[in-house]
Amino acid sequence: MVTVRKQNVNKTVTTQKTTSVFPVAREVFPLRFHLTFRSVTQMSISLRKHAAMFLAATFTVGSMATFGAAALEQPTAVLSSTLNHSVGTVLTSAEISNAQQAMAKAKASALKAQQDAAKKAQEEAAKKAKAEAAKRAAEEAAKKEAEIKAAATKTAYNQLVASAATARPVAYSTTYLASDAIKANATALGNYKLTFYDPCVECNGNNLALTATGTTLTEGRTIAVDPSVIPLGSRVFIEGYGVFIAEDTGGAIKGNKIDIAVSTHERANELGVQYANVYLLK
Repeated sequence: MVTVRKQNVNKTVTTQKTTSVFPVAREVFPLRFHLTFRSVTQMSISLRKHAAMFLAATFTVGSMATFGAAALEQPTAVLSSTLNHSVGTVLTSAEISNAQQAMAKAKASALKAQQDAAKKAQEEAAKKAKAEAAKRAAEEAAKKEAEIKAAATKTAYNQLVASAATARPVAYSTTYLASDAIKANATALGNYKLTFYDPCVECNGNNLALTATGTTLTEGRTIAVDPSVIPLGSRVFIEGYGVFIAEDTGGAIKGNKIDIAVSTHERANELGVQYANVYLLK
């Protein structure tokens, strides 16, 4: 038998009963607990939304980097459903719409970049083709010009070879400088020593004025040469003096030396010794 002691009949006997901590906390700190719990809940939702937005951006960049323009063809609904399935339905309709717009904008930007790149490639190809065409045209023009020039110089050379070597006073003149026709077609023999002689006994050994080839020694036409270097009968161009014919020889005329015939002994002495470039025409 249990005896219950009552200290005061007017006081209610209090018995203990087990309660959870949260109701107790609410009773002790009713306002503060309510605010704190609500703040934590809002923070959790906010963090989940930010995480979802971060995942959306990561998924978008990763998809574009991996699949390129093809990834842009995937519906935005897949993105939304995938994110909502992963983190819970945390995106609002406005946020999903923004994501769709961002995807559409990225797709348009990628398409524009492709179009710009294609346009640039076409422009560069056209520019290159134009430059190559201009280069070919310039080369063809230069080739044609060179052919015309070569034909002209050949014609001038043939005319020079066919021209008659007539009697004329021998004297240096810039009129007889070697032309392009001579340089391009004649055989350059090098620089020669030039002396001058006349048909007198002192210069020619006799006064008959006959050459080694039987022709009459003529100023402006006859020269004495070393036949082992310049064959007799050859037409020879002496720069500064003109065209001559190798008609004579001489005991002192050896190697790169030429004796040019003049009409008088006085002129031979007057002209003295000269040097000039010599070309074999024929």
